[in-house]
Amino acid sequence: MLRAGMVLSLSVLLLGLVLFALSPADHQAIDLSPAEIIPGLLEGSPIAVIDLGILLLIATPLTRVLTAMAVFAVDREPRFVLLSLTVLAVIAAGVLLS
Repeated sequence: MLRAGMVLSLSVLLLGLVLFALSPADHQAIDLSPAEIIPGLLEGSPIAVIDLGILLLIATPLTRVLTAMAVFAVDREPRFVLLSLTVLAVIAAGVLLS
């Protein structure tokens, strides 16, 4: 899962960089919010493609933790489910406090 997420996010980032280099328009270096990425993609914005790649890169380890938690729940391993929830709580605290 981690490898697939990494390959996907790096592919999207590379596509965005190629589009940025080939784009005749002068794009400002701005960060788009997650709500602005979809409209930006529909407009063909290379910045939106790059931001999507970054968002996918951030989501990759989160997906891995959620998948592990689901597997541990199915296997009835409550200690590891609790550990996965703890990891998610630490990540959420880091996002909210930064």
